[in-house]
Parts: sequence; C-alpha cells; structure tokens
Amino acid sequence: MKATYFDFAAMLFSVLLLSAFVFQNGGSIKGTVSPIENAFRAFAILDKDTIKSNIIGGNFVLTNLRPGSYQLIIEAIPPYQHKLLTNIPVKEGESVNMGEIQLLLK
Repeated sequence: MKATYFDFAAMLFSVLLLSAFVFQNGGSIKGTVSPIENAFRAFAILDKDTIKSNIIGGNFVLTNLRPGSYQLIIEAIPPYQHKLLTNIPVKEGESVNMGEIQLLLK
C-alpha cells in the first residue's frame, strides 16, 4: 500500500515537472508597487497587444507575453501618478522581475 502512494506521488511529480516545460507559453513581467494602497492595475504593451493584471497587495504578474521589448504602465490611484517604464526585454519562457516600483505624487 505504501509503495502505491509513493508511485502515485512520483508520477504526479513527474507530470508536474514535465508540464512546466511543455505548457510554458511566453514570458512574464512581475514586480511590486509602493505604496500598496495606491496601485491599481499593471499593463504590458507590445505593438498592438496589451496584457493587464490587477495589482493585489502591491504585487503584479503579467503572463503569456510574447518575446519583445515592452512598455509597462502602472495605473495609480490619486493623488499618485501613473508610472511608465519602457524597453523591458521579455524572452520566451523567462520572467523579468522589475523589483519595487515607486509611485510618485502628482
């Protein structure tokens, strides 16, 4: 019986590990925004493509991005101003960590 559980766990681990490589679509951009309570949404823009993600607890992740050089817009809640970052290189299957992005007062 114990061997069955071990075999199942090993098989599940193998499937999850394989799926991380097989189902990987595009790259991603992630980061944190401060102050947390004034960050609303993040947008990644490449040509005519726009991907958006809500900022929750100051954190955002934009996924399934095709390779290219992106603009990142952080939508802020007043009295803070939106933040624009440019030339963010995204590669297939890689994650770009933007670290902490500080919003500025208007």
